[in-house]
Amino acid sequence: MGRLSGAPKERLPEILVSLGIHVESETGSTLRLEYDPNRPDYSSDYGIARAIRGKLGIELGLPKHAMKPSGWTVTVDASVKRVRPFIVALLAKNIRLDDEDVRQLIGMQEDLHEGIGRRRKKLAIGLHDAGHLESAIRYTTVDSKFKFVPLGASKEMTVEEVIEKTEQGKKYGGLVSLSKRYPMLMDSRGTVLSMPPIINGSATAVTSSTKTLFVDITGHDLTATENALAIVSETLWDLGGSVQSVRISDGDKARITPDTRPKKCAISVHDVSTLLGVNLPVSKIKDSLLRTRFDAAVKGKKIIASIPRYRVDILHPVDVVEEVGYGFGYENLVPDTDFPYSKGRPSTESGLIDSMRRLVLGLGFQEVVTFTLKSVNTQYVNVGRSDADALKVESSKTKLYEYMRDLLVPGILEVLGNNVHEQYPQRLFEIGSCLRRDHNAETGVNEELKIGGAIAADVTPFSDMKSVVDAIIEKTCGFEATYTGASIPFLLDGRAASIYLQGKEIGYLGEVAPHVLNLFKIKMPVSVFEFSISKLF
Repeated sequence: MGRLSGAPKERLPEILVSLGIHVESETGSTLRLEYDPNRPDYSSDYGIARAIRGKLGIELGLPKHAMKPSGWTVTVDASVKRVRPFIVALLAKNIRLDDEDVRQLIGMQEDLHEGIGRRRKKLAIGLHDAGHLESAIRYTTVDSKFKFVPLGASKEMTVEEVIEKTEQGKKYGGLVSLSKRYPMLMDSRGTVLSMPPIINGSATAVTSSTKTLFVDITGHDLTATENALAIVSETLWDLGGSVQSVRISDGDKARITPDTRPKKCAISVHDVSTLLGVNLPVSKIKDSLLRTRFDAAVKGKKIIASIPRYRVDILHPVDVVEEVGYGFGYENLVPDTDFPYSKGRPSTESGLIDSMRRLVLGLGFQEVVTFTLKSVNTQYVNVGRSDADALKVESSKTKLYEYMRDLLVPGILEVLGNNVHEQYPQRLFEIGSCLRRDHNAETGVNEELKIGGAIAADVTPFSDMKSVVDAIIEKTCGFEATYTGASIPFLLDGRAASIYLQGKEIGYLGEVAPHVLNLFKIKMPVSVFEFSISKLF
């Protein structure tokens, strides 16, 4: 596994688990491992070996490398902008590869394609034997009649034939086939490196005889391509290569890749003790970070961590604290059982909700649970309400589930309309969350727990529904509700009222207007109620 001189082989399974790597099986001297996709630097044995050396204190802190310019350039043609706009690259000299190293590189390449690359949609990696290339590389596009010898083939094929006849073309051709131009990477002599993201050219195939490696990564996401290149770069250093930078000339802009500068992030002793539940001195926190291959410097009450560029999973100070845990060893954390014992019990709110639910069921209602997302017709149009302040899903896949509900009754009416063939009377209720826009709230949204109900029958007088609401509030809360006539768009005038509790409006009840029943295709008179449980609290 990479270079692990000095590591106790008999302890490897235990060490791997302490790094968050799952050991699936052990057969003789072979370990079968599964790593978290969040750690793409574990996509090769070399990345895992690098972490083990840090864990054991064999090598501490950031891997240190002196990277020189290679003198190689990649010129980006404007025609790629609409097809696959970004490219980064590096050159690795003095590579010594055996068959296992080649297998490791290809395995890492495919893992990165699947993970960061989202099956080559976001990025694709090309590995090339640079001994067959000129140092001036051009990233351009060609038409479907362009010919080259793809990897694994013995004769030239057109781009069209590559897409239609090769396994790789059938699998990945759809990523670029919508364009009439196809991305192509070639040197100044016309030698084809690859047709990204589909297949490499045969001329630059990597073998155990390869001494200089050219790596390109193309894609639609510049950050993702740079992240993947940083991982490949560190792996090639571990392979004993000398990684050199490449100049990317993109119109009037130029970039030097790979970018291996470490990121900085500050944490405090308080962060560590709060999140890990263990009080570590500053010196131990620093040592723990060094063991995860970070550098660390103490400035006052802060520890400034320098994060290696290949650790693309580190996004927040919490992630750095997690690394302190790995460096210290989660296996060294001792469970703390010194806490007061207490029995759990339902909260006042959940007790009230349960009592309310049992009472309504006892009154002969059947509970329904509907989706929080509704269509504009159900929630607004059919009940004559404006959607001006509605909470709408930005990119909904269907118009049936576009709007967050702010009332329960429209959803209950929809259920009644879908069950006109069932026996009457129908008595339904629902308890659920409703959301509405509230500019005074911290998040701009107010969430309320509500209860709503409906009775569909030959005769559903206002007085029957008022008796139901009185029973719910008096029996569960011990208070008496009061009512005031109200004008509600989907209820009959003179047959609708607002519900008040101790002077605060909490909901409404009334008989549904005939035109609304028609819109929901309900064939019976319906009375409804709805009030806020949250306001009762």
